[in-house]
Formats: sequence, structure tokens, C-alpha cells
Amino acid sequence: MINLEIQQILLPKKVYIGDTAELRCSFNSNSFTLKNLVENGSVQLSTSGFITPLDMQNYDIKSITISSAGVDHYQLSINFVPWKIGSIQLPGYDLTSNFTEPELSSSDLDDHYLINFQPVNIVSLTQQDSITTLRPGAAPLLLPGTTYKLYGALILFVLILILLVRSIIKHEEIAFYLRNRKLLRKYKKNRKKTEKALNHLLITGKKETPLDDKTFAQNFQQILRSYLEVRFNIPFSKIVTSSFMKAFNEAFGGTEDFTSLMSERKENACIQITSLFTRTDFIRYSSTAALNEGERVELVESAKECITDFEETEKATGGEKNV
Repeated sequence: MINLEIQQILLPKKVYIGDTAELRCSFNSNSFTLKNLVENGSVQLSTSGFITPLDMQNYDIKSITISSAGVDHYQLSINFVPWKIGSIQLPGYDLTSNFTEPELSSSDLDDHYLINFQPVNIVSLTQQDSITTLRPGAAPLLLPGTTYKLYGALILFVLILILLVRSIIKHEEIAFYLRNRKLLRKYKKNRKKTEKALNHLLITGKKETPLDDKTFAQNFQQILRSYLEVRFNIPFSKIVTSSFMKAFNEAFGGTEDFTSLMSERKENACIQITSLFTRTDFIRYSSTAALNEGERVELVESAKECITDFEETEKATGGEKNV
């Protein structure tokens, strides 16, 4: 009987009841029979090689294998499941019981290769880290798939925070932009309303009972005064025609030399609309004056041209206000 000297390790180092563990035993031997046995790789061994009966109440042997670990070096692996806490002692294992007679070399005929195992220790959950009581069950920290949602929500929060900070920093620019957009919608609506009223004034004048020239001139002025009040935020309904240029001067900057604060096109529109009021004032207050044939259409078209010039968006030149 040859007792083989082994180096034994248990994997994993801490084994619990019901876990599958592996006991690895390394040893040296110059047996030709062992060398022939593992020449084609690892070999499954039988549990009949244990020299005493197995205690199946304390452990369950799953498999036993032997393989070469180098020249005259071998490794025996026993996979087992422990069923008790504390020290477990496996009985010795006779490798020769797995050899058939034709495989035995002349030097191995009368020898038995015996492996004696050291005890292995099985721990319980309450023994690890000196735990004396079981901890209550805890809910999972994260549900499956929520990690991406959390990262997505975090990125979205950061983006919103950045936008919020930028909005606070640039609130004046944003407020100016919103006010300007609102003002442009107001101007667009005012222009549409005015042009519709002017067209309706011409249609009314062509009915079976057309408007007389004085009434036409009065309605014409009322429509344009309403337009100018909204467009320039100045009470044109209370301003006489002779003060129109002064009012336009105030609307375009309030300086005496108003031409330096507006484009030539808008300057001509101011002059032209003043002349339209001068002409219709003459029709309204003269007892003998009358509009020429086709002059009503000319007045309306001229007023529309002035409106178009007023609504034109000028490119920034460093001098003109956005009016």
C-alpha cells in the first residue's frame, strides 16, 4: 500500500450546505499505469474506490475525475454537495481499484495507491462574519431594466437644468423675442383688418345707394386712424392732419431730424399718408369739393401702398427703430 502525499484545496473556500464544492488533490507518482490511464485526458473514476462506505446523509458525491498536471504530476477532483455543518471527513480513496488487470504494469501489480483526505469545513450562513441572527429579507435595489431608465432620466434632468440656466441667463433676449413675435402678429392682424375695411369701403360705394364723397372721406380717415394707432401706439384719432409729421417723428425716435431714423421708403410713406389726409380733409370740409372719377380707388390703393411700406421689415443699420 502506497500512501500518496497530496496537496488539498477546497473550492470555493467557504462552502455552505447545499452548495456544490470541489475538492482538488495534487500529488506526484511515477506509476506507468496512472500515466497510461490519463494519456488521453481526464478520466472519470468510480465511487467504489473509497476504502470505507460513504456517509450519504452528510454529503453526496457527484463525480470523481483524475487528470494529468504535468510529468508525473496528477490531480484528483471530487465534486460533492455537503448536507451538514462543520467538519466532513471523506474516506480514503484507492486509485488502484479503477485499474483493470491488463492495464497494470509489472511494478503496480502488488501496489495500491491510496489517497487520504484531510477534513473539510462546511459553514452556515449564521457563522459567516459572526452573524448571530438572520437578517430580514430585503427588496431588490433595482428592478431589472431600470438602470437604463434611471440613466436616461438623469441625462434628461441635466439637459433640462442646462436649458433652465441658459433661459435665466438669457431671459431678456427670450423676453424680447417673445414680445417681438407677439407684436408682429398684432401688426399682421391689424394690416389684414385695415385692408379688408378699405376694400369693403369701395364695395359699399358701388351699391345702388352709394356713399357720398364726404362720408367716404370720413370713413376712409377713420379706417386709417385706427390702423396708425395700433401700428405706432400713438392716438392718431385725436391728432389733426397738420400734426401728423410730428407724430411720425415721435414714432421713429423723437428727434427733430426724423429722416435719420427711418428708411427713405418709410419716410415717403409718412409724407404720402399725410397728403391723403390733407386731400380727404378738403373733401370733408369744403362745401363744393368732390372726388374726381376713379379717385376713390386711387386713395385706397395709395393707402395700401403706405401700409405695405410701414410693415416692411428693415435690416438693422444701427439707426432705425423697429416700428
